[in-house]
Amino acid sequence: MQAPQNRRFLAHLSALGLTVALRYYRRMKFRYPLLLCASLLLFSSPARCQPELDLPTLLKNGSVRVETDDGTPLLRYRDNERFVPASTLKVATSFCALEKLGAKHHFETLFFSDGKDTLFIKGSGDPSLVSETLESVATQLVARITTINHIVIDTSLFSDDIDIDGSERSSNPYDAKNAAFVGNFSSAHLTRTKSGAIVSAEEQTPLTPLARQAGLRLAKGKTERVNLSTDWPVGVQYGGELLAEFLKQNGARGSMRITRGAIPSSARAIYTHRSPQNLEQMLKAMLKYSTNFTANQIFLTLGVAEFGAPATVSKGQRAMRGCLEQLVGWDDFHVEEGSGLSRKNKVSATQMNQLLSKFDRYSWLLPEQEGFIAKTGSLRGVNSLAGYFTPDEQIGRVRFSILINSEVPHLYKFKVANELRNYLKNKGN
Repeated sequence: MQAPQNRRFLAHLSALGLTVALRYYRRMKFRYPLLLCASLLLFSSPARCQPELDLPTLLKNGSVRVETDDGTPLLRYRDNERFVPASTLKVATSFCALEKLGAKHHFETLFFSDGKDTLFIKGSGDPSLVSETLESVATQLVARITTINHIVIDTSLFSDDIDIDGSERSSNPYDAKNAAFVGNFSSAHLTRTKSGAIVSAEEQTPLTPLARQAGLRLAKGKTERVNLSTDWPVGVQYGGELLAEFLKQNGARGSMRITRGAIPSSARAIYTHRSPQNLEQMLKAMLKYSTNFTANQIFLTLGVAEFGAPATVSKGQRAMRGCLEQLVGWDDFHVEEGSGLSRKNKVSATQMNQLLSKFDRYSWLLPEQEGFIAKTGSLRGVNSLAGYFTPDEQIGRVRFSILINSEVPHLYKFKVANELRNYLKNKGN
């Protein structure tokens, strides 16, 4: 048989085999999805085949959208339905902060003196007042004031009654309360020795009265980071205590009694502290460690920038809503707070991808894990992942959002993302 006749015969055989396979596949009522693939490979060697993803089973109660750079959907399921996003919402908070405050924005905390023995502090909502920073502030202050009997902290930039939905009155660090002036994220890393003594588990952080009191709740022989601010004034007090310890270590004298109050107009400005990190650097760390406290300090600051002091949850919500509607094009969504702690937050996978399209120029701020440049989200019954990956060179980089509102293992989001990536890679090949 000549070559052309060979080709015609093989093509006819392949078509006949495919027809038989399809008839048998239908007769089996689609119970064996791999049968069609096997038949195609047997009777039509040029064809490539892989079973379709069973997205409803894979996603449980959830949604997904994977799309190309121009917005063409590659995979989608329930992508216009709203789900709880958990910490993937921090991408929205980061985007609005960068657009409204600017990447080079620095928080500024102001210090005043009455010319005698009182130090006044004007809180700015700076979330980065950690031990190393407060020690640096203390060295600057002792060059300007050496006797301090009274430290007065002005927290008027933030409302006194801020309550973030989703946070609880617990000792977990992610439940720290937000305020205009807070030290060390309102938490202390403590050890309670086997003898019962309380010591700081951080060399750079001195033990303060509030930290020592909190350490008594630890079991003997245990080391743990503890939230100190189940009530917001406690976090303010702790920030003042830390600063007082560093002032003493640097040579300041006085009783350093700490209270909250207004700064009199007669007080003289003696020092302005600018956060060592700009907003861009701060957000990179916040996205990496998923720090709820930082996210909501920034969320509240957005409200102040847009609608003036004092910061309230309502102002933060309005600022975020305006940003996401005007700059991203979101509609029919709800942002309750800025960290993703609240289960009242509701967005869709399509909306998350719209956000990722705008966030692309900032994508380097997102952490990378298993080849995904993405933000994770986890709450009890919520598992989410949103960002970017590249299935292969032909498809290029894609945007994706996975929002699962079901009880699944903590890393289940990466199992789903890997299945999506492998499917697209094999399909492209």
